[in-house]
Amino acid sequence: MSSKRIFAAACLVWVTHIGVVIGAGTQGYGPLASDALQLVLGSVLIYAIKDAGSRSEGLARSFWRLAAVAYMVWFVAQGLSVYNDLAHSEVIAWAGNLLFSFWFAPLAMAIFLDPENASGTVDSLIALDFLQAVLICLAAYLYFFYLPRAGSTNELAHEVWAPYFGGYAFVALTFLLRAGITHSRDARALFGKMGILLALSGAVDASYYYGPGRNLNTGAWFDILWSFMLLLPAGLAATWKQLESPEMAVEQPKRDNRVFKEIFFLLYPLLVLFMSLRIARERLGLAATVVFLSFVCSSARMLVTQQRLVRAQETLRREAARDSLTGLWNRKAILEIFERELQRSERDHQPVGLIMADIDHFKHINDTRGHAAGDAVLRIIASGIAAVVRPYDSVGRYGGEEFLVVAPGCAIAETWELAERIRSHVAGCDIVVGGSAAHLTLSLGIGIGEAVAESEKLLQTADSALYQAKNEGRNRVAPNLGRTAGKTTNQAPVARRDFWI
Repeated sequence: MSSKRIFAAACLVWVTHIGVVIGAGTQGYGPLASDALQLVLGSVLIYAIKDAGSRSEGLARSFWRLAAVAYMVWFVAQGLSVYNDLAHSEVIAWAGNLLFSFWFAPLAMAIFLDPENASGTVDSLIALDFLQAVLICLAAYLYFFYLPRAGSTNELAHEVWAPYFGGYAFVALTFLLRAGITHSRDARALFGKMGILLALSGAVDASYYYGPGRNLNTGAWFDILWSFMLLLPAGLAATWKQLESPEMAVEQPKRDNRVFKEIFFLLYPLLVLFMSLRIARERLGLAATVVFLSFVCSSARMLVTQQRLVRAQETLRREAARDSLTGLWNRKAILEIFERELQRSERDHQPVGLIMADIDHFKHINDTRGHAAGDAVLRIIASGIAAVVRPYDSVGRYGGEEFLVVAPGCAIAETWELAERIRSHVAGCDIVVGGSAAHLTLSLGIGIGEAVAESEKLLQTADSALYQAKNEGRNRVAPNLGRTAGKTTNQAPVARRDFWI
């Protein structure tokens, strides 16, 4: 069913409700029919919200899901009202009024949604916020229903009308504040319109207690006003169109002010604490239990947030030190490792081997096969070098197609053997690009050092040796130490390996 038809169905139900109220009113079947039509209108509203959620992504999808939960709470409360019209029960009336009073608690959780991180799924933080919302309802039950000793168990006591509607207004203002400080167009539209809707809903409820709705029975004209407050969100859901697409965003959106967003996470604990102060005057142990549970939820949320922050810092630290294409250490990181190993060699009096490798005729691959194929070749060769070296050796991407290997504890002979092992491994690979094989080789230059003061000199030595290997015909290690390329100590025959791109 299209969005327009959903909204048209909601309008039809509302017009029918107007006719029932005018025709039957509070007499006969009027109250039952009025409640039943509101129940039908609520089901259409929930369907419209689910449809809006299916057309949304990211924050908008999470927002509509929370809205669906909130109105399902309202739907259950309205169903209890219909049942109570058929078989009156004080317990049912009390339960229905409790759900009617706090149906918006799940929706209020939307203020915790982050436009930059919302994935459309409910994560552990949202679950902890939901537990806080449950504690809000528990404290509110004690505060608004149990302690004031209202004249009827299914009505709010007069002494708590003002704080109840003050809390309602607080939630509405929070939505409007969130709309004002966010840089996301979708968040601004959703929070702004829902904030206005909650403000109107609170005003209608206040009119029932303070204004012309007082002492009116079910089926009276005020029911039309309540059902109109269901028609408005149905229209909002039916006309919703997402303005931003996470996959298609060209520019990085401005980040919302983190200070303001952190304040939102304090709202639920503060509300629990406020109501618990009143509860403590009558039931100190009960109030302490509610505050303790709220403290546990807040602490768990802080720990989860801290864990994610540490994980994000580790990820950023890793990305800052790694080459994005090959996954090897980047130039800055491999040079820092090189200097650190030289510092250790000064203490331990052990040499550090340095190998500088360059892919032969790599420009030809980019020119004839394309840069995408060249990137794939770099990744394959990088993984091959990393697989050949020892676990405590370090491999980094030094330049475009140049690699640097730091080999601690290796004298010149051991460094040459490691370089020759790398060379023969790459020479044994055939990389098939576009159906034809590309036989790639490496030229490698080596050097050794034992002091940090020799780092620049050692880099120049390895670089000069690399150019010597290039000038002597490529696919070799220089200096060759009087050995023949391809003849390493105790070398076993190398099986050729094929890689397809």
